[in-house]
Amino acid sequence: MVNIREKNTIRNILRWAISTLKNSNIESPHINAETLLAHTLSCDRIELHTNPDKIINDGDISKYKTLINKRANHVPLQYITGHVEFMSLDFVVDERTLIPRQDTEILVETALNKIKNRTPSDKTITIVDIGTGCGNIAISLATNLQNVQVYANDISREALAVAGINVRRLRVADRVHLLHGNLFETFDGHLNRGNIDFIVSNPPYVKEADWNKLEPEIIEHEPRDALVGGKDGLRFYKRIIRETPEWLRPEGFLILEVGETQAKTITKLIETKGHFENIEITKDLQKIDRIVSARRK
Repeated sequence: MVNIREKNTIRNILRWAISTLKNSNIESPHINAETLLAHTLSCDRIELHTNPDKIINDGDISKYKTLINKRANHVPLQYITGHVEFMSLDFVVDERTLIPRQDTEILVETALNKIKNRTPSDKTITIVDIGTGCGNIAISLATNLQNVQVYANDISREALAVAGINVRRLRVADRVHLLHGNLFETFDGHLNRGNIDFIVSNPPYVKEADWNKLEPEIIEHEPRDALVGGKDGLRFYKRIIRETPEWLRPEGFLILEVGETQAKTITKLIETKGHFENIEITKDLQKIDRIVSARRK
């Protein structure tokens, strides 16, 4: 006679979860199901594979089913767990802030390469991160550099509250300074114009007309203002490119993440300004133009 509790094994509950997510057209249902079960049981995914016949108690099953039903309703996985990995660091996230994407790691890596190749190791580097969100770019840079001061701003106080949690958790409060405000006006009184070494940003770049074409996870849960950049998607780039020369020191760098069709347009905007040289485009892992960088003359 089969014990009724055998139905509550890791193997069987995962089978149910995967089927539920597939029926809701959730991408990568296996990974989602395993990640949420590992989160529920406070273990890693490897343990699920090494102990497939382990019985799950009724309380954990109830919690897990609640999480799976949320994911089936297209709540982003990262908002359900409250965490996302970025540059091998664990960031807290919720619906107050955009979920960091892997593509943005290319921006951080580009900045790190330029800093390490061109800056003396004993010089304190000043970096500005415009539109910091949960703080992933600023904190990643501060974690990977020794002599650095990062000034990160956001127009959203709610996003800055999340960034503050991450600054404290990842112990970079001595190197990352969070400021509330819009674009460069935030930094008056905190930084001297013409003395910044690096300006980095992943600004909103979705066109207004494209917003409703995005996945329900994005439309229904992520903050619209962190994604939409005006009718042409270029509103924030135009202002950043126009105002950067006033703040960036000679031979300092502007490094921008861009939408997949925007690199050439943004390169032309930078060229037209006349204050920059050595404009470069860096591709992401899918070979899409993702980062535009330029050096101040």
